[in-house]
Amino acid sequence: MNIYRAVATGFALVTSIGLSACAMGSVTSSVSESVSSQEATVSGYEGWWNSTPASGDTTGLPQETVAVNTDIGEVVDAFNRQISERGKATELSDVQYTVTPDPGWPAGSVVIIDTSTDEVIETFGVDSNGKPIQ
Repeated sequence: MNIYRAVATGFALVTSIGLSACAMGSVTSSVSESVSSQEATVSGYEGWWNSTPASGDTTGLPQETVAVNTDIGEVVDAFNRQISERGKATELSDVQYTVTPDPGWPAGSVVIIDTSTDEVIETFGVDSNGKPIQ
């Protein structure tokens, strides 16, 4: 094997491992998970409602959302695009929203609500710890 083929093979392997790690990291979770005690903790629900397209154009996407656990009728997560664009995480106290429970919401779920319209824009089942059921 010549040196160029060895380098190309090594690059392909490293790229493949990196892409696999990125794909694994995109799993939605509400449970704080720490890879190690020295790395940052990741928490909260993620989806299309709090993502930013590669183009950066957020036209039509909600500016602020809350995640409400339907079993307890409380906000358990929040997102504010302006806060996010400043590189900060949205705290529950950053969003002033009063939940009006709807008897039509499915039990054992989280509903994502666009706070500007009060519309449920996403629903997904969760286990007793709040982790999405896949």
